[in-house]
Amino acid sequence: MRRFVCLLLTLLLPALVSPAAAGAAPAPTVTAVPANAGRGWPVSGAQGLLDLAAHGYVEQEYLLSGEADTYAQDGLWTADGRWATHVATTGNPYTTRLVVVRPSDPARFTGTVVVEWLNVSFGVDIPVDFSQSYEQFLRAGYAYVGVTTQKAGADKLKTLDPARYGAVNLGSDALSYDVFSQAAQAVRTHPELLGGRTPSVVLGTGHSQSALRLTTYANAVQPVRGGYDGLMIHGRAASAAPIGEGVLGPLSAYIRTDLGIPVFVLQSETDVVASASVRQDTARVRTWEVAGTAHADQYGLNLYNAANARDKSINDGAPTTCDKPVNSMTFRYAENAAFAHLDRWARGGAAPPPAPPISLLLGAIVVRDADQNALGGVRLPDLDAPLAAYGPNNSGGNVPGACLLLGTTTPLSAARIQRLYPDHATYVAKFTAAADRARQAGYLLPADYAEAVARAQAAPIP
Repeated sequence: MRRFVCLLLTLLLPALVSPAAAGAAPAPTVTAVPANAGRGWPVSGAQGLLDLAAHGYVEQEYLLSGEADTYAQDGLWTADGRWATHVATTGNPYTTRLVVVRPSDPARFTGTVVVEWLNVSFGVDIPVDFSQSYEQFLRAGYAYVGVTTQKAGADKLKTLDPARYGAVNLGSDALSYDVFSQAAQAVRTHPELLGGRTPSVVLGTGHSQSALRLTTYANAVQPVRGGYDGLMIHGRAASAAPIGEGVLGPLSAYIRTDLGIPVFVLQSETDVVASASVRQDTARVRTWEVAGTAHADQYGLNLYNAANARDKSINDGAPTTCDKPVNSMTFRYAENAAFAHLDRWARGGAAPPPAPPISLLLGAIVVRDADQNALGGVRLPDLDAPLAAYGPNNSGGNVPGACLLLGTTTPLSAARIQRLYPDHATYVAKFTAAADRARQAGYLLPADYAEAVARAQAAPIP
């Protein structure tokens, strides 16, 4: 009887295991893109914009090819994020590209890889998280991989540089979830991507529209494919992206609390009202809301405008402009700290420090001080020793929809600055005290603390 039962299980087990549980598609292949192919540089890459060599880094581009699965929803997806899926189709061929930024000396690589789901909100790949935190990646010895994960980005590559990207093909966004999983798989199994090294930790990240897709990835795909050791979901709304095509995603979605990896939800002030209904802090989910910041800001825009001038992706390369000066709050400091905390957390270390939420009235109106800066949230020294009012939204501009997300900087009056800081020493003392609080709270890394204080010391205030 025992032999019969074993034989029966052997015959039936393959039919009882779902395709998702049985494992991913065949391993993807990786092919180096010749440096001089096409126009000679990666679209949306750092070549000619950042002096990577001075930091001991190189940028290389690869094609990633394989067969991707698509997924479909099982049952009702509720706000708790505990979502079930099944594999809808298999064997869908694709070719996409990876932009790799890594230490030129493999010995400098510390084992952490950040894989970014490149944002396509404006029809072209934008490496938002790289633009904010490349300084942290370079000084910490991380490797970075930007992935063209969606059809809009792939199609734009072929338009901008058909000679370089003629082989790129993503048939639909339904492939994006498995493509992102396979990018992590490639990072782990193709050491040539990392100068011959293999990673210790692979972190996935994505901003805005990509954050909505990463929310769905975290809740529905990561549990069955297990691609990442931690996720950074940056600038999300309360909703999530659809798992397939032609349907709306859930309108309200927490990150599931039974996920086996840590998730960091990093929000600007612009994002808070749209995500207030799904605020959460749990054993495996940490949320920071950074006061005074915008969904996108001047620091990131500077790098994007330079890339756009080179690539001519939007508006024939013209810089993005708005009605008012764009938000210049130092969001990058908080994002740098968030990545450092997530790296440690994913390695089994302590969870990131908690942060109070930005203060909201009736869940929809940001509470502000006399200078019109937000109360609560992660407090950076440029906000607690202010020279301006920092708003979450702008208007007008030459790129439809962009300025709504870029925020504003409205300098305080000379009289107000004189009252706050009657002399330079007072300004430096107040700024340094604010930086001390942020550093002690875990919101400001030592290198950023030193940069911020030096900047205050050099500022002609008052």
